[in-house]
Amino acid sequence: MGMQDSQTLLDLGIVLHPDHESAQQVLMAVLASRIGYTTVVVPHQLSADPGLPALLEQLRAAVTDKATVLVEDPADELVVTTSDLVQIHARRAQLDQALDPRPLCVSLPVSIGRTMNEAVARASRDSRFVGDAHPQVSGVFGTFEQAQDQVIALADAGAQELWVTLADDYDISDLLAQVKALVVGPTVVLHQRLKSGEDS
Repeated sequence: MGMQDSQTLLDLGIVLHPDHESAQQVLMAVLASRIGYTTVVVPHQLSADPGLPALLEQLRAAVTDKATVLVEDPADELVVTTSDLVQIHARRAQLDQALDPRPLCVSLPVSIGRTMNEAVARASRDSRFVGDAHPQVSGVFGTFEQAQDQVIALADAGAQELWVTLADDYDISDLLAQVKALVVGPTVVLHQRLKSGEDS
């Protein structure tokens, strides 16, 4: 997991698609790390895959020095897999009570677009996004402005890192960049204003 700076609302991680070929997974990791994602997460579905050691080696050789590559662990107490703000806040409070300074990560499905229709269309093209796994139910979803409000709420609830499972779309590089824009620049300024009460 990465370490936040004052110019970033949340550190970002990208969860790779378990059904993609390794070359596509490596490309995704490279694209993400080059624009500042700090963690590349190999999904737990691949933990028993005989090709995992080779994939990890490829990923670690391909990403930038600032990116960490790890295998998802469903039992990791530092990773919350819900957008429920009460649960996120409760987990952060548990860590604080135990004097545990480690960053809390939230791992969520994401589908955003320049319009709501674009976000809906992206989600509809990914077979993983059904039922409770749909980003409208349990993730970050909607227009950029709506998603901006959602990530600010995640940060206020105690999240310090956001791992994203992105909609499996043809313009994945654009989606990676849109998500990166959610946690830097104007979002950080807006968050600071809201915390200081300037917008009240």
